[in-house]
Amino acid sequence: MPNQIDVVIQPVVLRFSLLDDEVVYHFAADTEAVLDRMERMMGIDPAESSLFDSNLGFLPVSTTVLIRGPKNVLVDPGNHHTGFYGQLGIGLARFGLTPADIDYVVCTHCHHDHMGSAFRIPGADLVMGQGEVDFCEEIYGPEETERRLAVMGDLIEVPRGGELEIMPGLVAISTPGHTPGHISVMAESYSGERVLVAGDTVMTRREYSERTFSHWYSDDQLRGLNASLDRLQSLAPTRVMPGHDRVFAPAGAL
Repeated sequence: MPNQIDVVIQPVVLRFSLLDDEVVYHFAADTEAVLDRMERMMGIDPAESSLFDSNLGFLPVSTTVLIRGPKNVLVDPGNHHTGFYGQLGIGLARFGLTPADIDYVVCTHCHHDHMGSAFRIPGADLVMGQGEVDFCEEIYGPEETERRLAVMGDLIEVPRGGELEIMPGLVAISTPGHTPGHISVMAESYSGERVLVAGDTVMTRREYSERTFSHWYSDDQLRGLNASLDRLQSLAPTRVMPGHDRVFAPAGAL
């Protein structure tokens, strides 16, 4: 069954550094430049620094997607500030909806830029990959993870290595690599498109087409990412919505 698929919030990434006692922000129009290329410009070597002790932080806004069919599904509600300051609600209002109209929240993974605003959709059932809650506890601690989950409805987990039909024409797929329980979503649209909402399995168009993944990934993560991308590309999506880049049509898509 086809669905209506729309981007509610387009992605953008800012970087920031500490200059003496001032936080300085960096921005580039090209997503790739904001990510690893900016690190090279700043002379940050992954062999010598970790992601969290280099003087170049992330302030990302991920792709937030609304899928309307028999139910209303919101994929990756985004970081805390887009929800706290109301942009998520404003975005939904463009489609005649309020947070109370959302039936399912799908979080491709628990990083703050994808899951942080889930609290703005209280009571909606939460779809995540099996094992991702354990990863949440590693990042945020058990108490904070419990607090985040407590405002949501039922927790629905996508089996590790498997799939889960959320509603007709909408399937969540286990795609580990970026995180242990990462999932992606494939949706059929009214216009006949097969739309992949990739989360951070592919953060950018180049990651999808060239598999030039970030230099911060471990060998195990890269193996997972490549296997997950093999699986997703075998489904022949006609449109791809990366986690941190604009929607595109893959080469050869019908």
